[in-house]
Amino acid sequence: MKSKPFRCSVVAILASVLVAFASSAQSILLPNQSDTFAVRIAMEKETLPVGQSPRVQLMVWNLTDRFIAMPGDQCLGPSTRVWIQGEHGEPPTTARERQDTGRPLPGDEQLECTLVANNPPLSPASMPFDTATRTFLLEYLYDLRTPGKYTVYIDVPCAKGWIRSNTVTFQIVSGEAPPTKSSL
Repeated sequence: MKSKPFRCSVVAILASVLVAFASSAQSILLPNQSDTFAVRIAMEKETLPVGQSPRVQLMVWNLTDRFIAMPGDQCLGPSTRVWIQGEHGEPPTTARERQDTGRPLPGDEQLECTLVANNPPLSPASMPFDTATRTFLLEYLYDLRTPGKYTVYIDVPCAKGWIRSNTVTFQIVSGEAPPTKSSL
């Protein structure tokens, strides 16, 4: 039979390993965060043919043990800003994108608050590390009819300013998109 100090040592070692694993997992999964939430984005598809709308998913993790108001609860409006860069700079923007980023052009009309991706509002996450996801249809924000490589990131407001998501890449190709590894 093992002694009590030995069992306590084993428990302490296991706890240390779990804490180290959780810390490293958090730094991988949640690179961009405030005191209350973290954000990360991912493309649904990395290569698309001209005419197919790229979709980016914004994942928001609640880092607290209480209910918090998640970004974009009421509407996207200026609360969430999507930014895209192509091989030749920023592609042409839509009135929605210019309004959401506070860069209207002369003649742009004030648009109603809408949900770009026809998503329900993000609801508060109540437990630590609960997540909420919103999908953005990028064609509503930018003219992406020109083949090329693009990068996208999203700025999300927080109490101390803006949290910038990771940056992801996608490509628009002429004709049909090449097959993915999973379809071969």
